[in-house]
Amino acid sequence: MASPPTTEPPATLWKNRDFLKLWSGESLSLVGSQVTVLAMPIVAYLWLHASVAEMGVLGALSRLPMVLFFVVGVWVDRMRRRPVLIWSDVIRALMLATVPLLFVMDMLTLWWLYVVVLVMGVFGVLFEIAYRSYLPVLVAPEHLGDGNSKLQLSDSISKAVGPSLAGVLIAIRSAPLVILVDAISYVLSALCLISIRKREDPPPPDEGGSMIAAIRAGFGWVMSHPVVRPLAIASAVYSFFDIGILQTLYIPYVIDGAGVPAGWVGGVLAVGGIGAVAGAWLSVRLMKGAGPGPTMFWSTVIGNSALILVPLAGGPVWLAITMLAFSQLLVGLCTQVFVVNNITVLQSATPRELMGRVIATIWAMGLVPAPLGALVAGFLGQAVGMRPVVLVAAVIGAVVPMIVLAMSPIPRMRELPQAPATA
Repeated sequence: MASPPTTEPPATLWKNRDFLKLWSGESLSLVGSQVTVLAMPIVAYLWLHASVAEMGVLGALSRLPMVLFFVVGVWVDRMRRRPVLIWSDVIRALMLATVPLLFVMDMLTLWWLYVVVLVMGVFGVLFEIAYRSYLPVLVAPEHLGDGNSKLQLSDSISKAVGPSLAGVLIAIRSAPLVILVDAISYVLSALCLISIRKREDPPPPDEGGSMIAAIRAGFGWVMSHPVVRPLAIASAVYSFFDIGILQTLYIPYVIDGAGVPAGWVGGVLAVGGIGAVAGAWLSVRLMKGAGPGPTMFWSTVIGNSALILVPLAGGPVWLAITMLAFSQLLVGLCTQVFVVNNITVLQSATPRELMGRVIATIWAMGLVPAPLGALVAGFLGQAVGMRPVVLVAAVIGAVVPMIVLAMSPIPRMRELPQAPATA
């Protein structure tokens, strides 16, 4: 089992060189990924003329690998994390590089995009679990909140910079070529990870239990914890309705349903990035001031309520853009506040030997419903129209998680939970 760092600076992470390398690599990769978030759907929808149903399939395939979270959590607990992170970056860089290459050769097809997003999803899952489990190896427990805040700040800045950068690049060059930016960012991230000097201790010896038994141990721990369980359930509901349905239809709905010109979509998304930057900056301050529980609850209430503005957007173009931008601002701010507190609570409450499986369980329950939601989005959107589907998804996905958290101990939790001495 990896031992905690022994040379951690007493009050700041700025002197922790290995953390700064992890942070730098992830920051570069996040900016590149946000370019692809905008460019990939545009490639499918405008360049390859994908239908709404085919957009649903694309969204579902990008999220389908999330069903591997449970298995990946067991693997991560049995391996060193850094090599997993490095190879995940390298393989994703190679896959993305094929998109501009095939485009230049006039061989790019929607079917190949399906393959790319599926492979990207598989190694994205592997990276996500290893990355969240690797942070406690590099950072002392008292600095976990600060470390998560800095990493989420990068995520927030990427959401502000990435879409705007993508919009400019797409205006100058074609969307398929812009995806090369993301491929390069993964290469740079891998180089940063390679340069980390701290070595992990070997994982604990395999006890010989089956994969099913190992998965059950992580899932059972999550469902027995009075704080972690409602977080997992609320995430599952949000995943199906908001990540699965709402996000899949968001760009087609904004362009065709709300009447926003395609050139403005990047700007609308960038406003969410600005809110996310503020949220990442506020997250630890709110955690220390109000407590992690109230912070998570009220960020859920405010952020989820803002989602309902999406199906209501319409009328003059300026009004639709204003409503969508304001929604993005609040959602971006509240999401980052919630995520930093949520991750810190999980890392603080979870025994180290279960870290990979517990984080995998939470991510699985929070993301596995999304592929099904994406498929529902595509077919229902084509059958009954995008606006009613977006409206129902926004309302249910907003209200149900609020109720789940309100009925739990979370609104009254003022301190971080502590992990038991043994799993």
